[in-house]
Amino acid sequence: MICKSCGNTHQENFCPECGEKAFDNKQLSFMQFMEETFDGFIHFDNKFFVTFKTLITRPGLLSLDYTEGRRVKYMKPIQFFFIANLLFFFFTIGNIYNNPLQNYISAKPYTNYHTREIVQNKLEKTKLSFVEYEQSFDERIAYNSKEFIFVFIPFYGLVFFGLFFWTKRFFMEHMVFATHFLSFVLLLVLVEFYVISIPFNLLYKNAQYSQEFGIAYSIFTSLCISVYLFFSIKKFYKPAMAWTVIASLIVGGSFFTFIQYYRMLLFFKILYLN
Repeated sequence: MICKSCGNTHQENFCPECGEKAFDNKQLSFMQFMEETFDGFIHFDNKFFVTFKTLITRPGLLSLDYTEGRRVKYMKPIQFFFIANLLFFFFTIGNIYNNPLQNYISAKPYTNYHTREIVQNKLEKTKLSFVEYEQSFDERIAYNSKEFIFVFIPFYGLVFFGLFFWTKRFFMEHMVFATHFLSFVLLLVLVEFYVISIPFNLLYKNAQYSQEFGIAYSIFTSLCISVYLFFSIKKFYKPAMAWTVIASLIVGGSFFTFIQYYRMLLFFKILYLN
């Protein structure tokens, strides 16, 4: 038979040149369509849950298996990150990657960057009231924080490359590790939203603007990230115990510092480029 995709002549069920399945008119039947659709869901669900379980229960193994060629039972790193990203932004209200305008003009460290004066100048130029501009700003930053979250992958790829350059791994191996690490962070914050943020906000009025809560939340999350990274780094990079601890604390301890810089970049982007 002749392959419909590449024109190669073959006798197998799948073309040895491009992998296209041999075509038969029966494939156009409704039952065949439903069977393939159901099969696709089954395989997707199976791979997602296996990937999710491995990510949570065996830190570092996903990255190790992927870079050593054991990939068939897992979702691709960027594919899984995309799904985690969708879950995070679909099932949370607000997120750690952005802040409402009210926070930028009332809380430190944002006010150290003269955010109040910058917003006031913007209001004078646009002739808008604060309430009008606040609504527009909050909508834009919520959208932008989702759009640019992928920049953290190459950024942390560089971070892990710098910390473990002596392992002589390819840069893409560090990128794979960074992708799985950030997928875990998204899922961790998603769980924290329901276990910590919502109960706290129900107990305390205006808790979303509490600096004390923000500090405690950041410390707790950073500790969780550091502990997870300890086991991930130990499994994937296999460094000395002392450097495993140091690297975990460096990345975990600085995570919210980089988040603050990211929030400020979004703030200036919206104020000056939108």
